[in-house]
Amino acid sequence: MSSSEAASPEALVSALADPARLRLFGRICAAPDGLAAAGDARTAKLARRLVSAGLVSLAEDRYRAVPEAFRDALAKPPADPVEGLFSRGRLVAIPRPGRLRQAVFARLAGEFTPGRRYTERNVRDKLAPIHDDHAALRRHLVDEGLLRRSDDGSAYWRA
Repeated sequence: MSSSEAASPEALVSALADPARLRLFGRICAAPDGLAAAGDARTAKLARRLVSAGLVSLAEDRYRAVPEAFRDALAKPPADPVEGLFSRGRLVAIPRPGRLRQAVFARLAGEFTPGRRYTERNVRDKLAPIHDDHAALRRHLVDEGLLRRSDDGSAYWRA
């Protein structure tokens, strides 16, 4: 991964902030040949977050630590704070309410064409590649007033 693709230090810390993910990362680091990827669904979900942050790679059905992720994150020039929450096009952390959160959701709203109506499935198809919890993103976009929803929930459009 080049430094232009590196996650921000904040994204790395966010990925390791969950105790279960941190324990898994420790197990991966301690395994000299990597940790076998064959595991339960919960472990796979935790590992996906580590992979999306660039801390872990998955090859040949083994998770391996990517120690240069830390060096690359620190070498990365200061960037737009919104960009720091994305890694390889995926949102790695949903910020707390405030200006940064508003900026993130404004960016996500840009995925939707003004004046066009979207079904719930269309919205899901646009948001699923960005974050595993696409339903939460959809709710936040509606709550922030960036997407409107019909009373019956069958249509969405950009505000």
